[in-house]
Amino acid sequence: MKAIKSIILAIVCISAVSCNDKSLDVTPTDQLTDATVFTSAANATLFLNDIYNSLNPGPWSSVFTLQPTEVSNDPLDNYSDNSISGPIAGIPSYQAFTNDSYGPTVPIFDKQWANMYANIRKCNLFITKTTTATFDDASKKSLIAQARFLRAYYFKSLMDLYGGVPLVLKVLDQATDGDAIFYPRNTYDECVTFIETECEAIQADLPLTVTGNNIGRATKGAALALEGEEQLYAGKWANAAATNLKIMNLGAGYDLFSDYAGTFYSANDDNKEVIFDIQYAPIIKGHARDTYWGPPVVTDGTGYGAVNPTQDLVDTYEFLDGKTEAEGSALFDPNNPYTNRDKRFAASILYDGCTWRNGIISTKSGGSAGGRTGYSLRKILDPTVVPGSANIGQLTGGSNAIIWRYAEVLLNYAEAKNEASGPDQSIYDAINKIRARGGLPNLPTGLSQDGMRQRIRRERRIELAFEGKRLFDLWRWKIAEQVFSQPLRGMKITPSGNTLTYQKVAIASAKITFNPAKNYRMPIPQTVIAQNSKITQNPGY
Repeated sequence: MKAIKSIILAIVCISAVSCNDKSLDVTPTDQLTDATVFTSAANATLFLNDIYNSLNPGPWSSVFTLQPTEVSNDPLDNYSDNSISGPIAGIPSYQAFTNDSYGPTVPIFDKQWANMYANIRKCNLFITKTTTATFDDASKKSLIAQARFLRAYYFKSLMDLYGGVPLVLKVLDQATDGDAIFYPRNTYDECVTFIETECEAIQADLPLTVTGNNIGRATKGAALALEGEEQLYAGKWANAAATNLKIMNLGAGYDLFSDYAGTFYSANDDNKEVIFDIQYAPIIKGHARDTYWGPPVVTDGTGYGAVNPTQDLVDTYEFLDGKTEAEGSALFDPNNPYTNRDKRFAASILYDGCTWRNGIISTKSGGSAGGRTGYSLRKILDPTVVPGSANIGQLTGGSNAIIWRYAEVLLNYAEAKNEASGPDQSIYDAINKIRARGGLPNLPTGLSQDGMRQRIRRERRIELAFEGKRLFDLWRWKIAEQVFSQPLRGMKITPSGNTLTYQKVAIASAKITFNPAKNYRMPIPQTVIAQNSKITQNPGY
């Protein structure tokens, strides 16, 4: 049974205590109060469950689905060269990001700042109250460690977009604190150090593994994954390599799941590859991701076609001889370009002639399953969920949102180790393990540091496609202006009798305007600065 079912049972009961200290003085008959919540570990856990329930896969945006990006109709890969959105009115990646028309007064992720600080406040309140609670110390340590992990997660969710943010580590109350509640931004380095320090401090009080109704809670591996990814994003190469190596040697049973496509299915939730994920369950706490992201035309359902993979991504998938078309693969057939590919290609992308939901996908001229690019998304979609009105109305999607999995740890380790000291056998071993699952040969030996860097970046793009990582990779590698300098491309397939002509074409309205002087960070919403004059805007906005 999914842990989320137990996590959300008491949300209604504790909603009052998570907003304002003044409400703790009220003694309603139908809710837990301050006097009762922190008298036992069981009651305190109900409060903590509410904080877990607020976990967000991806930043909160202004799309009309009112969901975090990775379960919304505009996921983060649409803000990269991996995919583009469907031409739907009001979609930020289509109308604002592409032409650089977003800013402090028209933010793309306008709900992110307020939502994350609301969650951080809940964490601070929980930590404060639990620290002085009278129940047993062992339970207190475990619960506080989980709350500190969640708080660090919420801070990182802000840092990924904005850089340095105010490190608010206590409950603020303007009635008693006055203007002291207004904090300036900490530097990005200070925030990174905070994440590292927190994650190191809490590991001893977190379990190695969890089972049953505790699945979905923080573990040692989750804390290390959070720390290791932040170190990678910050370019602290030696630290990131060491932290990710700890996960590899942790003894928690992490390994690659045998079926790449099935890794993301609800039937395989919380498999051995998953280090931390956000729990969902159909209807109880479901999502409509399968309808939003799925192709518009299938045999037994209708999707929004909100994620259209690009030809640029397709060209990155190697053939089974370990080479791409551009590298002269002997297996490339211009009349049949989708055969003999890395297994992850067919597991990730719906292309002309492939099978999906008991039907054949057609993206030829006149076929609508290919959206704007000639391709539709396959990866992460659950074949047991029928896309359409029932999925949207009842939220019948229940597959978890994976935040970190073991393949990413291997990629993080390989990249950080290569940047710190150049290629060695441990890097080859990590990357080749991932490639083997895709049916690919080992990397060529004797790669230089830059040669290995490019292979790791390619591998990372393929392995983590549509998991919300690509935008942050383009940002931290400082290559976004180079990548976005060219129009994104799709595939036009024209039939003539029994012959198909494949033509790579620029996608209309898919040239991304990117200003490196400002666009490597998102603008802080003007409403935030208006409320707190100590908050400075990111450069260029």
